Amino acid sequence: MQQLLQNALAQMGLAIPDLAQQQILRYIENLDKWNKAFNLTAVRAPEQMLTHHILDSLSLLTHLNGTEIKTVLDVGTGPGLPGIPLAICRPEIKFTLIDSQQKKINFVQHVITSLQLPNVIAVHERIEKLQRIAPIDMVISRAFASLQEYVNLIANVCDSNTKIVAMKGRKAQALDEQLQLPAAFKITRIQDVIVPGLNAERCLVFLQKQGD
Repeated sequence: MQQLLQNALAQMGLAIPDLAQQQILRYIENLDKWNKAFNLTAVRAPEQMLTHHILDSLSLLTHLNGTEIKTVLDVGTGPGLPGIPLAICRPEIKFTLIDSQQKKINFVQHVITSLQLPNVIAVHERIEKLQRIAPIDMVISRAFASLQEYVNLIANVCDSNTKIVAMKGRKAQALDEQLQLPAAFKITRIQDVIVPGLNAERCLVFLQKQGD
């Protein structure tokens, strides 16, 4: 698994410290173990978890470079995706992972403790009920909802300075969904991404809130 991870990271042009790589592998081990009991993901094989979950999540990593991103909110994180892999690789950034399913947040909390990730907070709540206490630099989601539903749910926790990213599948679908966006939000860019070993279209949709 470690060799598979290293080869894939090289293909993606990502340089990740050895410690972070070991933490990622431990995360997969934990996910595989808990998944057997709690059905956290439909992906069963650890090798597929690496490709479909970890590498897919890390396709966002380069967009967390720079000093302007200090806080990230992962909406509908499920078992910690993409938040946990990104938080492992960016320990200087504070991540809040929110999900409405208790069993998934229980797993995320277990990972935070076992992997010793002080930069991650797990929150069991519906996103529309979350109150913004401090500015959030970036809001992210992966396979969460349509773009219209996504921006409507996060409207209360972001402003015009918040970077918004939706990790989506087919670019054509994202283009269709943008037609339903409320006037307060607009797509600023759509970037195709290639995930090693994943035979499926993937793209990152960048959005911005207008006004406040």
